[in-house]
Amino acid sequence: MSNRRKQRTTAIIFLYITISTVYLNSRDVSALGVNWGTMATHQLPPKTVVQMLKDNNVKKVKLFDADTNTMVALAGSGIEVMVAIPNDQLKAMGSYNRAKDWVRRNITRFNDDVKIKYVAVGNEPFLTAYNGSFINLTYPALFHIQKALNEAGVGDFIKATVPLNADVYNSPPENPVPSAGTFRQDIFEEMKLIVNFLAHNKAPFTVNIYPFLSLSLSSDFPFDYAFFNGQNTVSDNGVIYTNVFDANFDTLLASLRALGHGDMTVIVGEVGWPTDGDKNANIPNAERFYSGLLPKLAGNKGTPMRPGYIEVYLFGFIDEDAKSIAPGNFERHWGIFKYDGQPKFPADLPGEGQKKVLTGAQSVQYLQNQWCMLNPNAHTFSNNTNQLGDNVNYACTFSDCTALGYGTSCGNLDEVGNASYAFNMYFQVHDQKAEACDFEGLAIITTHNISREQCNFPIQIGDPTSGHSDHNNHRFGSIIGVCLVSTLVLVMAL
Repeated sequence: MSNRRKQRTTAIIFLYITISTVYLNSRDVSALGVNWGTMATHQLPPKTVVQMLKDNNVKKVKLFDADTNTMVALAGSGIEVMVAIPNDQLKAMGSYNRAKDWVRRNITRFNDDVKIKYVAVGNEPFLTAYNGSFINLTYPALFHIQKALNEAGVGDFIKATVPLNADVYNSPPENPVPSAGTFRQDIFEEMKLIVNFLAHNKAPFTVNIYPFLSLSLSSDFPFDYAFFNGQNTVSDNGVIYTNVFDANFDTLLASLRALGHGDMTVIVGEVGWPTDGDKNANIPNAERFYSGLLPKLAGNKGTPMRPGYIEVYLFGFIDEDAKSIAPGNFERHWGIFKYDGQPKFPADLPGEGQKKVLTGAQSVQYLQNQWCMLNPNAHTFSNNTNQLGDNVNYACTFSDCTALGYGTSCGNLDEVGNASYAFNMYFQVHDQKAEACDFEGLAIITTHNISREQCNFPIQIGDPTSGHSDHNNHRFGSIIGVCLVSTLVLVMAL
């Protein structure tokens, strides 16, 4: 072979390898992530959830702790993982020795088997709802964790970050556009420390963005602006915004730019749409939201200020029936899968241009086919007019009745239906024990499915496990944070 032919062949091979590498890397980089929360009364086994992730081609997962059972289940899966340090452990991480011990127990011992990429230090610790409880604890914890990672020899590829809510930045009322974004004044110095530290360590800024909350908290919010195919627009010096997600993201970029770090990598740690518990939380709206978000992400469209790829973690993967409902009844219904790991609606997770039925959990074990309902003869032996109401309230206090209420999936039930739903939820949460379906003689067990039209009376899954994660009720502050940004950015759209 002549030298010229050898050179030509080598060039062709090099070009092929380059193109293949770019293609493979782009496919890998654009993989979508999900949040795996575990605040449920009856959890699916971690191995089952990991298999669901793999079956649906989910290659990145964000956790809210570093639970050993979860980490063991993720070992060997190849799934990229963000582990977390809950807010109630931030104070302890102010000690470098404690931080080193945490890294040893939760990072280095799993590092050969679990593909850990990030450590989330706290979760939305600067929420205004926390009244400053974690403001002085977050940066020292971040500093010590990254230092411990570096000292352990893993700091080059495992980075510490702080998932923050949108309430850490805003635009001034006199100029409510994304380009005028800046960090909140009461935490400005802390944010400057954190941003500079992240930049120095080549770590990303992590933010949680919730268009749903913008819509649910304001009757004046333009409905279509919460989605990606509406007609509402905001003009920022000639730059047109057609959805609140882009406007919110770019408000953060402007805030970072004001600190000299406009080019910092930004991860969207949480974004999603709930399917129950609110008049706007339903499957059609969730499908509409994801039908706009997922192609946008797959197409690497980015935002006006930052076109291109954005790393995103959907919130959430599976419903959590034990979460606090302080923010709203929708709080337990963020999953793209139901409590039992079955899909709620078709979705185009890989961004291939067509929605598909997602692959649910396999071999799920359920409790017996029996329900708890209001005793048809209850009126004959009830002497207290408040007895039924008191028992319904008790049942809902210790179970999940968030599907009841205005605009929800079970919002059209009559008094009998409401009572039966409440009694059944309590009965299922307590593993169908006979004494859990009594309520002073007002309830009876039936083997007849008492579900009504669109209102499902569920049967709980078997083999319950205790919860091991604490989200710190993190969406409570999301309400405040997103509302602030949305109000300022969207004034021009009203």
